[in-house]
Amino acid sequence: MESTENKKESSDRVSVVGCQSQLEGKSETRELDGMHLKKRFSLMSMIAFGFTTMNSWVAFASGLAVPLVCGGGPVLIYGLLVSGVVTCTIAAGFAELASAFPSAGGQYHIVFMVFPQKTRHVAAFFTGWISVVFIMAATASCSFFVCELMLNLISLWIESYVLEAWHVYLLHVLLCGVAFISASRFPDAIGRIGIVALWLSIAGFIASLATLLAISETKQSSTAVFTNFQNVSGWGDGWAAVIGIASCLWAYCGMDAPTHISEEVPNPSRNVPIAIGVTLGLGIVTVVVWNISLLFVVPDILALIESGIPILGVYEVALNSRVATTIWAVYYIVLFYNIVLNLFIFSGRMIWSLSRDGGIPYSSYFSHLRWASPVRATAIMFVLQILVGLLYIASRTAYSSFVGLTLFALNITLILPQAALLFGGRESLPKRAFSLGRFGYAINALATLFGVFFNIVLAFPINYPVTGTSMNYLIVVFAIGLIVTIFAWSSGVGKRFTGPQLNE
Repeated sequence: MESTENKKESSDRVSVVGCQSQLEGKSETRELDGMHLKKRFSLMSMIAFGFTTMNSWVAFASGLAVPLVCGGGPVLIYGLLVSGVVTCTIAAGFAELASAFPSAGGQYHIVFMVFPQKTRHVAAFFTGWISVVFIMAATASCSFFVCELMLNLISLWIESYVLEAWHVYLLHVLLCGVAFISASRFPDAIGRIGIVALWLSIAGFIASLATLLAISETKQSSTAVFTNFQNVSGWGDGWAAVIGIASCLWAYCGMDAPTHISEEVPNPSRNVPIAIGVTLGLGIVTVVVWNISLLFVVPDILALIESGIPILGVYEVALNSRVATTIWAVYYIVLFYNIVLNLFIFSGRMIWSLSRDGGIPYSSYFSHLRWASPVRATAIMFVLQILVGLLYIASRTAYSSFVGLTLFALNITLILPQAALLFGGRESLPKRAFSLGRFGYAINALATLFGVFFNIVLAFPINYPVTGTSMNYLIVVFAIGLIVTIFAWSSGVGKRFTGPQLNE
């Protein structure tokens, strides 16, 4: 009986893959009839989408403080290298699965395809909902950083200006509204902008290195940069270093982004793994090199930690010029806002994919396409951003814990299907352009171990002793998300959830 069931499941998977290849050949008219997304991305624009979503050396500017608190320069530099190896391991296993099952649904679709028949519906439903939550947190994090950067620029020039939380919130709503309209109506343009942003990021990376190293009046010794361990977290040096390394994983958030536009690119089985690999490779090189150069020009790490926006502090200290600091701040605003645009594209396709499979309330309404784009599904993310903003005003501690859910939940969605392959067998995987071959089991095992271990570390507070404001409420926030997901499943949505239906 079990053998028959396994054969049926394998047949279902082959059928889905076959249907998927048929969909790739649909005509433009069919794609625009409200059923399918338009093929609007090339391999280059997919790489650009992935890189500018992750954009490690730029995005990690908002996360410098934690590794610096937990050990200074050595933890920052070696933490980025170690976390790069960890992320490459997880990404290799995930890229193989994305090659086997390319879909806008990404992780939840993959989970459905590799989990056992009896549990795949509930596992995919959980993965889909937790994916929406981590995308929501990531979008809020990037948007609020843009807002804080913009308002801190005002403070830089107008000393009498007092930044209030509600100022940040209103600007956040405005920027998200513009991003929603742009992602809904002009996704093709965002794809082209992404290519420009890719080259702008690389050019800015080179210019930033030259600027910091050539103009800065202060230079640190290599001993101070690579060996001066400064742990001010309160934890023991060993555990502090582990926490710092775990925080460096933030630099590589978003490496799954290419997966969610796989239905809009030709030959996704080949192109998605390529985009993931190039994105991650460029990300590791740029973030490590840039942060090494940063440490050579910052004489006082503790002062940098205490600054409201560390990246502004870097340029203020290194360049000693408000004009130069403003120019670089505007550059960061542009690139960070491009991440927000990408995340609205990202989230719209994720929610739309979930809705076409009956995975959210009123799925038939939100699965509709307009302009070959998931406008209504993307509107859900806009509404969620308005609600998250209220949390920012009510409690910065609660908001920070919610944002921390981004990496925690992302890791879960990336390792769940790999754990399923590890314990259920890799024989079920269909023919794919990218295969790990004989290294598959080892990669899946390491990815699962890395994901579990570092998620445990991420749940620890950064500072010790722990106070009410410094406490890490990540597990509490995750538990609330889990309760909401269970409620959604039991309220009837779970019964209507069909799982991926790529056939006609």
